Amino acid sequence: MKNKTEFWKTPAAAAMLTALAAGLLVHLFGLVNILHNNDDIWQQPMGYGAGITSGRWLLTVLGDFLSRQGFGYNLPVVNGVLFLVLVALCSGVIVAVLPIRCRKMAALFGALFAVFPAITSVLFFKYTTVYYGLALLLAVLAAWTLREDTKLGLLLSALCTALSLGIYQAYVPVTVTLLVLMLLRQTLEGKTDGKKLLLRGLYFCAGLILGVLLYFVFLKISLAVYHTALSDYQGVDNMGRISLGALPKLIRRAVGDVCKLPIYDYCGLANVGLLKLAYVVLAGVSAVLGVYTVLTRRLKPGQLGMTLLLCAALPVALNFVVIMCPDTLIYTLMVASFALIPCIPMVLLEVFPVDRGGRLKAAAGKLTAVAVAALIFGYGYYANVNDTAMYFANRQVENYWSTLVAQVRMTEGFDTDKQWALIGEISDPLLGSGWVDGVTYGGNRFTDDLLNQYSRLAWVTHYLGYRVPEASEQTIAALAASDEVKAMPCWPNYGSIRVIGDTVVIKFQEMSQG
Repeated sequence: MKNKTEFWKTPAAAAMLTALAAGLLVHLFGLVNILHNNDDIWQQPMGYGAGITSGRWLLTVLGDFLSRQGFGYNLPVVNGVLFLVLVALCSGVIVAVLPIRCRKMAALFGALFAVFPAITSVLFFKYTTVYYGLALLLAVLAAWTLREDTKLGLLLSALCTALSLGIYQAYVPVTVTLLVLMLLRQTLEGKTDGKKLLLRGLYFCAGLILGVLLYFVFLKISLAVYHTALSDYQGVDNMGRISLGALPKLIRRAVGDVCKLPIYDYCGLANVGLLKLAYVVLAGVSAVLGVYTVLTRRLKPGQLGMTLLLCAALPVALNFVVIMCPDTLIYTLMVASFALIPCIPMVLLEVFPVDRGGRLKAAAGKLTAVAVAALIFGYGYYANVNDTAMYFANRQVENYWSTLVAQVRMTEGFDTDKQWALIGEISDPLLGSGWVDGVTYGGNRFTDDLLNQYSRLAWVTHYLGYRVPEASEQTIAALAASDEVKAMPCWPNYGSIRVIGDTVVIKFQEMSQG
């Protein structure tokens, strides 16, 4: 009992508790309302999304297994709460890995981690939140197991990395960033010589490389077992293949995105002035603390060289997803590693010389706390902006399809044996929403987008209980090229719905020739 009591007084426990509390509070609306983006509406009543064909071999294995056991349903409350529990565990492990010994700072980090945009973005895909939460925890554990230089730690870390990659590839930068911060802390403490630091860095690299190799081995085996191949969607089939000639450009891109964050928004992380200012403060505090620590520690050449190398590697680690997947569109869901940016001044405060600069340390600590609190407020606020925008977009899509289906059924010559041919995409000049101007994250979708995505008829199925018998692509193409359809006006104008032969034609837009 004594050990349990002592644990709940640790910084890791503080991070976990605040993460869970902040997560439940901020994401409450999204948990108790059924909100869909274009992918979530498709995964009904269960599903896990793109699996092995996107390189996520373990996602397919877990998803198929749970489905056979009667689990895997798309449940907002259950999946969302389980995900937030996993996020809370992640925040506790991160605090223990670095380690952050100040309970107040640990608590602030936990709250920030739970409301960070990348976490909010995962909750847009509730059918897969538990899987992604597990992938994030494995990415964090991959760094935690490398704390001691042992063969067992190396193997465990490699296994965690391989499993994390097998669920979702974009969480590896979290592992890389944690390893860089761990090594930077050890370097600035000045207790380890340059040679040992270099060997430890190589040990970290070995764990990562072994994990990636193990992932590809598991992936090859899984592709053979499932008799399938990788998709070419957004360059998935070329993941990990980087030409040496392209590497400098990718590194510049990764570093540039991080360094410009306080000035230009990146993936919704700094979309308003308050958030930009918070990152400016964090960057300034980190610079002052870092320079002061280096000067007062009087580091040896090897230690100083390692410090400079790690500082240069830090932005690359944060945005390592750019190097991993150069042909992929990077959006909010993929930048969870950026939540570790506030850990930089927190780590520097931990290694700050205790025998001097007391006022500087106190001021830096207060500025860091205020900046992190501003991020928590801003991200918590915009998490609710996103949920509210999605709520109204969902209602509009439901109402829109309800109106359209009603008009189809009233069309002369309609009967239930006829197939539907939807010609083009909806472009309704009267369609609009004030929320389209809101600040939203990647993964959120507005009404016009939801009406035209691959899953658009899933709204009719799940909300109107009507399974539309859609015509084949060949039939749709032939009808679109016919003179009779060309003469029809476009929706929502009168005459844009017509029965032609055995097909109900709904013309949304003029189709170009060829």
